[in-house]
Amino acid sequence: MPSINLSNIWILILAGLISGFAFAPFNQPIALFFSLYTLLSNLEMQSTFKKFIRNTAIFCFFFYLSQLYWVCWAVNVFGMPQAMPFVLVGMPLLIGAFPAICLLPSYYYRHNKVQFAWAAGLGWYTSEIARSFLFTGFPWNLSGYIWDLQLLQSTRFFGIFGLSALTIASCIVCFTKQKKITAAIFCCMAGLWVDGYIRLKSPKINTDITIRLVQPSIDQKQKWLPSFFEKNLERLEYLTTAKGEKEIDITIWPEAAVTVPLDKYLDLSQHLGGMISKGYLITGAPRIDYDKKQVFSSLHVIDHSGIIHATFDKFHLVPFGEYVPLRKFNPFPKLTDGTMDYSPGIGPRTIEFPNMPSFSPLICYEAIFSGCVIDSKNRPQWLLNITNDAWYGNTSGPHQHLKIVQVRAIEEGLPVVRVANNGISAVVDAYGRTIHQLELDKIGFIDANLPVFLPVTFYRQLVNMLF
Repeated sequence: MPSINLSNIWILILAGLISGFAFAPFNQPIALFFSLYTLLSNLEMQSTFKKFIRNTAIFCFFFYLSQLYWVCWAVNVFGMPQAMPFVLVGMPLLIGAFPAICLLPSYYYRHNKVQFAWAAGLGWYTSEIARSFLFTGFPWNLSGYIWDLQLLQSTRFFGIFGLSALTIASCIVCFTKQKKITAAIFCCMAGLWVDGYIRLKSPKINTDITIRLVQPSIDQKQKWLPSFFEKNLERLEYLTTAKGEKEIDITIWPEAAVTVPLDKYLDLSQHLGGMISKGYLITGAPRIDYDKKQVFSSLHVIDHSGIIHATFDKFHLVPFGEYVPLRKFNPFPKLTDGTMDYSPGIGPRTIEFPNMPSFSPLICYEAIFSGCVIDSKNRPQWLLNITNDAWYGNTSGPHQHLKIVQVRAIEEGLPVVRVANNGISAVVDAYGRTIHQLELDKIGFIDANLPVFLPVTFYRQLVNMLF
C-alpha cells in the first residue's frame, strides 16, 4: 500500500479551510488567493492520476466545508441533530464534486506550469458555472463575492460571473508569474476599483415612499405550531402598529410570516388589513390549490381593507427545504412544515399596484440567481427579498446571503428591500450600499424611504439580449 505524504495532505486541508475567510462575514480576499495558490502548487507536483484525484477531492471538500458548514444547522432546527454530521459531510462532498471533476483535465498539462495553471483555472471557473445551473443550481459564494463594494460595482458591466472569471484569472497569474498578463489583469482590476470608488461617492437619493420592514425573530421551532399562532401574530401586529415618525406606505413581513393560507381565511386577511391605516401590507404565507393538490410558498399584497391585490408564488424551490428530490428513493424528510412538497411558481414577475412603485418579489434564495431576478419585459422599480434565515442561526450563512443580495442590486441598478424573520433585514440602494440594517436575533422594525432606481445597466441589457 503506497504511503501518503501527510504534510501535503495537511497543507491542502489547511488551505481549504482558510478559504472560508475570503467570504462574508470575514471578507478577506487574500484567503482565496492563498487557497488556490496552494492547490495549484500541490497538484503540479503529483506524479500519478490517482494522487491528483485524491488531493483535488480532499481540497475541494474542506474548501466548501469552511464556507457551507452552516447548512447543517437547518436539520438541528428541524429537530434532527443526529443528521447534522451527514449534512456537514454531504454538502461539501456534493458541491465539491463540481471542481473536483472539472479540474481533472488539467492533470495532463502539469509538465508545463503555465498551461497547467490556465487549464486548472478554466476548470475551476467551469465548475462555478456548472453548479450555478445544473440540478436546480446553487451559485453560492462564487469567486467574485470575495471583493469589497468598490470592486463589486463592476458587476453592473459583466455580472458576478464576469467578476468571478477576473478573480480566478488573478489567482492564476499569481501562480504563473507572467509579468505582462499579470500587469494587464491587475491594472484592469485597479481601474475597476477606482471606478467603483468614484461611483460610490454618488449621493444617496430616496423616493417619498415610506416602507416598514418588520423582523419578528420568531423561533423556528415555534413558528408553525398552532399553539403559538396567536402569540406570533401578536408580535407581528405590535411591530406593525408601533408609532413611527412618518406614515407608512408599505409594511413588509418576512417569508411565511403568516402560517395559514390567507386566500382561504378571508377574515384573517381583513384583520391583517386593519393593522395598517393606509397603503399596503406585503407578507409571506403558504397558498394551497385544493383542486390540483398543490402547495405554494407565496407572497401576498393586501390593502387596508383586507383585499388581496396580488399574489406571487415562489418559483425556485430549495431542495430538501421545500421538496425532496427523488422522493421515492430518498429517506431524508422535507425540512419545512407539512408532508407535501411545495410546487414552483411560473417565474420572475413584476407586481404593480395602485399609487405605488412596482417591484419584483424574490422569496428566500431566489435572490442568489444572477440575471434571473426580474421579468426582463417589464422592469420593476425595486426588488423585494423576503426570507427566513432563522434556519441557520448565528452563522456565516445570513451574512453571505445579504452580500449576494447586494450584488443583485448593483447588477440590476435597482434597490433591494430584504425582510427576514431572523436573518439580516436591510434596505440596500441601487449601488449595493446598505442604508439600514437589523442584525441577527434582533426583534424590531426599520422605517425608511425607498431608494430610487437607476437606469438599466449594461449587464441587464446583455442578459436580455442573451435570453
